[in-house]
Amino acid sequence: MVEISELIKIKNIQTKIDQITEFIKKEVFEIYQKKGVVIGLSGGIDSTITAALCSKSIGSEKILGLILPEKESDPNSENLAQQIANKYNIETKTIDITNILESFGVYENKEKIVKEKFSNFNEECKYRVVVPSKLENNIGMPLLEVLDDKNVLHKLKISSFDFLNLTAATSIKHRVRMTMLYNYAEKNNFAVIGTTNKTEYLQGYFVKYGDGGSDIEPLVHLYKTQIYQISKFFKLPEKIINQDASPDVWSFKTNDEEFFYAVPYSVVDLILYARENNLSINEISKISSLSTEKIEKLIQFQNQKQNKSQTMRENPHSIKLEG
Repeated sequence: MVEISELIKIKNIQTKIDQITEFIKKEVFEIYQKKGVVIGLSGGIDSTITAALCSKSIGSEKILGLILPEKESDPNSENLAQQIANKYNIETKTIDITNILESFGVYENKEKIVKEKFSNFNEECKYRVVVPSKLENNIGMPLLEVLDDKNVLHKLKISSFDFLNLTAATSIKHRVRMTMLYNYAEKNNFAVIGTTNKTEYLQGYFVKYGDGGSDIEPLVHLYKTQIYQISKFFKLPEKIINQDASPDVWSFKTNDEEFFYAVPYSVVDLILYARENNLSINEISKISSLSTEKIEKLIQFQNQKQNKSQTMRENPHSIKLEG
């Protein structure tokens, strides 16, 4: 179970849930004037909590859950998504988006780069991109990790150009899913419900016009560790709570803490809270087991991520003409 700092713990969960469910109801029926909502069900904890909140807010009969696997998805994700839909009596549609992604050249473009770096690549191999943390005196250069057909791990250096091409192709997966959500939303006069939490939002761990494309974001004021706290309140299955949080976009599975944050969510959220509430490094050190040096590095690391991702949180810029 993910730890949560006492500073961040929700003091009255029932009150918080009531506030969120009222927000969803007002947004859907009064602000957007829609008949219901569409949710992308991934099998992860954020989409599960969103489904639970929407079910409590507007009723499961007004929810459509889309399950959108592709050939590099973890098969377990689809199974978990369907289990959650069954738990809350949510109607689902499962649409394999592999063919759509193939038409964009997603797999072809990524595998071309992988094969250039690892000539023995075949269909049995799995791969992912990782960026070693700068926190541990690494230079932070991206690596391609390939798990070959003999279960041997290969770590290969890639250029910034290759990294950008691999991640750009991967972002198409998120944007295709967003397109499917809006397709079904418009056909049913529904609103699209997002599942981005505050930790992801502040650090830019979402794809603009991908998983960041939605009408309503009911979790964006909740830290990731608070999501885990609410999951206990809702008595979600342990396999949902205990599984590693993952974007599920690489054939070689990775988790959020390794891929993006470099430290556990309990530390990520504590530093985010401390920055937001202007706590000193000494104050943070007193309420954690972190050294002042580690805290300074984490603050710098988060500042960089937040600054670099600022435009992701903004509406399109437009010119203001005079006269």
